[in-house]
Amino acid sequence: MRKKFIFKHKIGKVYKDKRGFIKTILNYGFSACLEVTSKKGTIRANHYHKKDEHFIYIMDGKILFFYRDRKRGAKLNYKIMKKGELFFTTYKQDHLAYFLENTHFFAFSSKKRFKFDYEKDLVRLRMDLEPKVKSIISKYRRK
Repeated sequence: MRKKFIFKHKIGKVYKDKRGFIKTILNYGFSACLEVTSKKGTIRANHYHKKDEHFIYIMDGKILFFYRDRKRGAKLNYKIMKKGELFFTTYKQDHLAYFLENTHFFAFSSKKRFKFDYEKDLVRLRMDLEPKVKSIISKYRRK
């Protein structure tokens, strides 16, 4: 079943004792977990997936995240995602990540991430060349 894009997904309860804590980040089936670092001012994603979906959990940093449904005339949306937040992107949804800070995150993917299968599922875009995206990125660069 196709899910909607979820922002600031609710993180599970924290269990604390004298040893430390356990926090449930995600209770959802996935096939791959990737650890990713990205430098301030760089772009990742800039694509959509035919079938893959993924959760992103930010360990440290800040992402200016753009997304849009694939239907013609769909509105471009964006949010700032930061440390400790979990969000979800579904298949057939354009998305681009611009890193406002050096960022460390984990991606939990519904499909295995072997290069051949990943490339077959991926459709590359050039959202970074769209005037609205360029304008919004430029605004955040000046801050």
